[in-house]
Amino acid sequence: MDAKRIAEIVADLREEGSDFSNIEVKAAKGGFPQSAKSTLSAFANTPGGGLLIFGLSDPDFTPVKIADPVALQASLASIARTGMSPPITFSSGVVKFEGANLVWAEIDELSTSAKPAHVIANKKAYLRSYDGDYELSDLEKQAFIANRTAPKFDGEAVTAAGIADLDSDLKQNYIETCRASSAQLSKFSDAEILVKTGVLTSDGAHPTLAGLLALGSYPQQYFPNLVIQASVVPGPDDPVGTRAVDPRRFDGPIPLMLEEALRWVQRNTRTRIRFGADGHGRDEPEYPNEAVRELLSNALVHRDLGPYALNQAITIRLEPGKLIIHNAGGLFGISASQLGKVEVTSARNGYLIRICQNVRSVGSRRVVEALATGIKEVLRSVAAAGMVAPRFLDRGIGFTVVMPNHSLLSAEKLAWVTSLPGSTTLNDVQRHALVIMRDGHRWTNSSLRKTFRMDSVEARALMTNLVERGLVISIGEKKGRAYQIAPTFDEVRDDRPALWDDSEIPSPQLPDDSKNRSRTARTSRDQNAALIRQALSTAPKSLQDLATELDLTTRQVTYALELLRASNTVGIVGSQGKRDSTYKLV
Repeated sequence: MDAKRIAEIVADLREEGSDFSNIEVKAAKGGFPQSAKSTLSAFANTPGGGLLIFGLSDPDFTPVKIADPVALQASLASIARTGMSPPITFSSGVVKFEGANLVWAEIDELSTSAKPAHVIANKKAYLRSYDGDYELSDLEKQAFIANRTAPKFDGEAVTAAGIADLDSDLKQNYIETCRASSAQLSKFSDAEILVKTGVLTSDGAHPTLAGLLALGSYPQQYFPNLVIQASVVPGPDDPVGTRAVDPRRFDGPIPLMLEEALRWVQRNTRTRIRFGADGHGRDEPEYPNEAVRELLSNALVHRDLGPYALNQAITIRLEPGKLIIHNAGGLFGISASQLGKVEVTSARNGYLIRICQNVRSVGSRRVVEALATGIKEVLRSVAAAGMVAPRFLDRGIGFTVVMPNHSLLSAEKLAWVTSLPGSTTLNDVQRHALVIMRDGHRWTNSSLRKTFRMDSVEARALMTNLVERGLVISIGEKKGRAYQIAPTFDEVRDDRPALWDDSEIPSPQLPDDSKNRSRTARTSRDQNAALIRQALSTAPKSLQDLATELDLTTRQVTYALELLRASNTVGIVGSQGKRDSTYKLV
């Protein structure tokens, strides 16, 4: 971690106005702050770990003089070794930044077999969420402990159920497929195949959890929450007070839930026109069917089936510009960064995976086609559609996929993008960004992030690529940098709409002093307060609901809510600090 990388990170923090989920800053004027202990635990428990930076104030991220950087590093080492259970590891160093010394520490993620990490002083364990640490509940701790070894919950007997609870058609098709796919299984009787493949217990008297979910006539008789819950976030044209559009609950065996959920996504999304390399437009689904099907099947077969997770449904949510799929249980035996890049066959639910490879859905397709190739197919189909790759968010006890898709372009605008050199290799965000620049807009890193829901590193890489292609030019430096269409491709038209006010673009000569940063923070708070007022105009919402809907951090929402409550614009229903409390317009 060198000074250049630290400078880039601090620039991103200042632009964001708060910490990130994997980055936390502490002033540490008087040495190692006790509040950092929970962050050490949270980063050690969170996939990928995290970065602590000492010597920066919050929320304006200005340097604060650390009395003794060497002593601070020694305290950090001591607490990591003797103040945490089990001990955690890290790398650290000191860098010079804006005339002050900053101490950085990259906290390593603990191995799955050792999680969760506890703070010995208070015997609590933490996990990272947005820009804060929250204490793990007893159920969440159980989830971590269960993942220390290969889970076998899917092979446990459902003693309240019997063979009669299996769907006769699904069962018979499954047996025939097993015989056709395995010379060894073809030697056994029907009952023996069901036992040997884990559908029934060894005595053949009861279905296993995996067998019931894959082949049961109605598994929810015994496990009512093992379903898919789907909803569409209300749009501006929906009646005031609408909480969700077309909410659905899909139940039954896994093959049926998969097909019904896929049809629901298709019904609630649009068809778009996309121009290929030959210049011809073709109708395509808003989200590639193959990618959606694969992501849904992954959620169904890889979800956590431990007793602590049986009350959690898989959720599908359609929001403006993105599809979100969430299931209980994080990745097992692989990291999010490896998805689609390495062929790892480690699976959380071994029996369920094997059964679903021989279970056919309504459309005669296997629920799981092949191990370790599903995410590759998702990335391939998304890339073929010219879309941005989905984001995979692993929190250890939960896994979320966010598939972005931006507003559809008109045929005329698509034709213009297709005419650009190298257009076939542009992704969805780049095409939309170029069209908006063609209409007279200049982008900043900040406006690009907020519009297309990405982080600073992604935004910078995307625009750098367009500059290197010669399609875009950059103006200004550092915080004042903006991007506009290259003169060669600019079309000067009097009817171009003013989509954004140029006042959003910081001046390249903006002084880098605390007074200006404070003014920026106040402006950001006021803008966030306006967004919150608009969001609450439809219905009361919790702090977490507002953060998710507006793509803000919980700290940003809390900061803006303080302003709104002080002006008696917003009231609270419940008590501050309670998770189930909501906020409403007064």
